[in-house]
Formats: sequence, structure tokens, C-alpha cells
Amino acid sequence: MLEYPGSEPGFASPLALAAGVEWIRLPLSFPPRHVNVYRIETSGGTILVDTGLGNRETRELWDSLWSRAPCSKVVVTHFHPDHIGQAAALEGLGAKILVPAPEIAKARQIHALGADELTLHMSRFFIAHGLSGSAPGFGRGNGYRYMVPVLPERSLALLKGALDFAPEWSVRFAGGHSPAHALLTRDQAPIVVAGDILLPRITPNISVWPEDPDADPLGDYLRALDGLRRDLPTDGLILPAHGSPYRGIHERIAAIQAHHAARLDLLREAIGTAGSVSAAEMLLRLFPHELDPGSLPFALGETVAHLNHLWRRGEIERPRDRHGVYRYMR
Repeated sequence: MLEYPGSEPGFASPLALAAGVEWIRLPLSFPPRHVNVYRIETSGGTILVDTGLGNRETRELWDSLWSRAPCSKVVVTHFHPDHIGQAAALEGLGAKILVPAPEIAKARQIHALGADELTLHMSRFFIAHGLSGSAPGFGRGNGYRYMVPVLPERSLALLKGALDFAPEWSVRFAGGHSPAHALLTRDQAPIVVAGDILLPRITPNISVWPEDPDADPLGDYLRALDGLRRDLPTDGLILPAHGSPYRGIHERIAAIQAHHAARLDLLREAIGTAGSVSAAEMLLRLFPHELDPGSLPFALGETVAHLNHLWRRGEIERPRDRHGVYRYMR
């Protein structure tokens, strides 16, 4: 079983986890209703890892938190709104922003999309996988810009390896959930700031998106997990972006790998029985609960990710039918 040290903080109430490490929980307007960020004392000054949503509520919390304990640098693990949302505001307060280059590039790409262009991309993706191009949730505009109104102007590229200003901390990247999600690790009194990669109770969304329909993000993620299991110590304290910090990284990695293996087996069985399937037909097999409009694109993207993984492994084929819908078959 995973070990959960200590209690949980209230929103914007820093809680010491270890020497020089504070856990700060910020609110979200959508599940899981919170995001964790971490303030860390390093040999090169105080850094903050991730920032919360770019909304007024979170900005007001940072106005108070920052006045009491400012940070010289902010490390953004990846481009998702609950991680990069306040980066521009904190840059305005004097912090240097460090982001993996592929992550800030993806943020700028999505931020620049107009509402009509975004709707067109998503509708074509839905149609190609067997769903209606007018599914609920379309026509709402660019939701990313709503949650991240402004991106940082002068972010620095976060590079793999030891931080030049704090060499006791190292950076590594994991694909799958995003292009190059950053994790921070410390060997002495081992800590892993894991972002969304190693959540204690849920798994991160692993999706194929319209701009790269042939991608295999699940393969990227599973390879990243193999590397983490090989390289990281068993007794490290894991600091996730959602849920509570915990110990038991190898056990958690094994559970996540088993989760995805079970989903792949379910799809193999369904394809073997039906002969061919679309992602739409498999959607409710992987997500049997009712899906709201906001979660439907993520559920479809993750279904396609599992099917694409089997296809990219050479286990199945992926022709289009006469309607232009991808069919996955042996």
C-alpha cells in the first residue's frame, strides 16, 4: 500500500512536508477540484513548481501568498491550464519562468487557435472516429484561453539534467500526458516532484489529439514509466499535482501499468469478437459512466490512444471505411 505522510492543507495554506519543501493546494473549478503546487528552498534560492489556473480567484490567492514568501524562479511542469495558468502573473511579480521548450510551444499553438478553427479541428477528429461532428461541447470557443488568458512573455527553456542554479535538483521529461512533462528529482533525502505523471489515486489523461492523429502517446507514457521505475529509488517522497504526497513509487507505477494493460486487453478482446471497431464503439467500454460534454474529448482521445498503441505495435490495422471512419481490426 502507498504511504501518505501527514495531513492535508487547506487552500492557499502552505504545509511543510520536509526541510525546505512546502505543499500549497489551490482550487480548481473542475474535477479533481484542486491542484498542488510546491515551494522549494534550493541552494540557488526559492523556486515554485507550477502555478494554478489563470483565473481571478487564484490570482488573488497568489497576491497574498507571494507577498509573504516570493520565489525567484517558477518551474512549470507542462502546458495544461492548471499548471501554467498563473505563470504570466508571477512573471509580472518578478519571477523567472522556466518551461520545457515543447510545452511552451504547445501552449502558444493552442492559445493562438481561433474558436472556429478549434471547432473545425475537433469536429473532424470526432467524425473520423465515429462520433457526430456536432457533439455537445462544440462552439464554446477556445477554452484554453479562458483558463490561461496570458502566457509568459520571456520564459526560459527548462533543460534535462541538473539545474544550473541548484545542482542538487535534476530535471527529466516524460511523454504521453503532454509533449515533455518535467519532473524534478533530488537524490539526497529523495523527492520526486511528479506533476501529473504519478498521481496516487487516478491516472493522467493519455490522449491522441487532432493535430497528431497517428501519435502513440500511450507508448510514450509506458516507456517513461519504465524509465522512472528503473531510475528512481523506492523510498522517495512523491509530490503529485493532484491527491496527496506519498511513498511507494514502484508500487504505484506497477498499478498504473496494470491499469493500461487491462484496457488494452479489453480492446483486444472486443476486436477479436467484433472483427473491427471504431473508437466511438469502444468509448463506453473504456468509460462506462456517463460523460459530460467537457470530458467527452478527453475520453475519446484516450480511447484512440489505446487503439493507436495496438496499431503502432503492429497488432491491428487501421483502415478507413466508406464513410471515412477509422476501423481498428486484425
